[in-house]
Amino acid sequence: MTLSPRRPSLSSVLLVAALVVVSPVHAQTLNIGGSSSNFGRTSLSPGFTPDPFRVSIVSGGALNVPSLNLANGCVGYATSDPDYILDLTSGTGFLAIYNEGDGDTGLVVNAPDGGWHCDDDSHTGTNPLVSFSSAPSGQYDIWVTSYSVGENISGTLHVTELSSLAGASSSSSGSLNIGGSSSNFGRTTLSPGFTPDPFQVSVVSGGDLNVSNMNLASGCVGYATSNPDYIIDVTGSMAYLEIYNEGQGDTGLVVNDPNGNWYCDDDSHTGTNPMIALTKAAAGQYDIWVTSYSSGESIRGTLSVSEIRAP
Repeated sequence: MTLSPRRPSLSSVLLVAALVVVSPVHAQTLNIGGSSSNFGRTSLSPGFTPDPFRVSIVSGGALNVPSLNLANGCVGYATSDPDYILDLTSGTGFLAIYNEGDGDTGLVVNAPDGGWHCDDDSHTGTNPLVSFSSAPSGQYDIWVTSYSVGENISGTLHVTELSSLAGASSSSSGSLNIGGSSSNFGRTTLSPGFTPDPFQVSVVSGGDLNVSNMNLASGCVGYATSNPDYIIDVTGSMAYLEIYNEGQGDTGLVVNDPNGNWYCDDDSHTGTNPMIALTKAAAGQYDIWVTSYSSGESIRGTLSVSEIRAP
C-alpha cells in the first residue's frame, strides 16, 4: 500500500515559522534636520554677541561614528540625536565651531547643504574644530564625540565668527574693510548729546592681519581682523569724540572716520589701554578695530565712546 505524504497542520507551520523568525536589524545613524537634541538649540545672526557663543556639552554615545562612513576625520562615539543644533539666520564669511573639554573629543557637523564635516584635534591639544568660509544660512547639527567607547567628557562647545578666537589659520595678508555693514561685535547710532555717556560695548581684540605693515597712520600697531570690531554711525558733528578700550592685556586702536582718515593709538589711555580723541568729529560712519599687540592673542575688554574729555 502506498502511503500519501502527510500534510503538516497549520499549527505546525506557524510554530516552525515562529522559531525561524529573525529579529529585524535596526540601522543606526545620526539624525539630521530634526528638532531633537541633547543639550539645546539656538539661533544666531552674523555679528552675534557675545562672540563666542558657548554652551555646556557632555560628549559620547553608543554609535561608532567611523563605521558610518560620513567623511574624513570622523572619529569617536556619539548618540543618534545631535548634541546641539545651531540655526544661522544668514550666511557669514567665517564660522568656526570648536569644543574645549576635559578629555579627547571629536566634532561631527552636518551643514545646511547636507555635507558632513569632521575633526579630531585641530583646535588645542585633543580639542576639535570645524571651520567654514562663506558659511551658509540654515541648520547645523552638531555632535561632540568621545574618542573612546564608554567615555562621557564634560566640556564647552563654542561658535565664533572670529578666526583669532578659533585658532583657525587664515592669510596674514589683506586689508581692513571700511564703509561696509559687517562687524565682529555690532553697530550703533549715536547723536550729539547721547546718553548714557560713555557708550560701552564688550569686544575681543585680535586677528591675523598685522596692521603695522599697512602704512595706515602713525601709531598703528597689533593684529586685527579684516572686518571692524565695531561700527558707530554719528548723526551729527560733535565738538569732541573720544574712543578708548579697557582690556585685560595690551591692545591698540585703529579708527577710520567718515572722511576716510585713519587714526591709531597704542597706550594713550591707561596702562596699555589705547585712546583716540577727535575734535570736530564729522557725522558719518566710524569703523573701529581693537588690535592685539601680540600675534595670536585675543583680549577681552570694553570699548567706550564719549563726548566727555577724560580727566
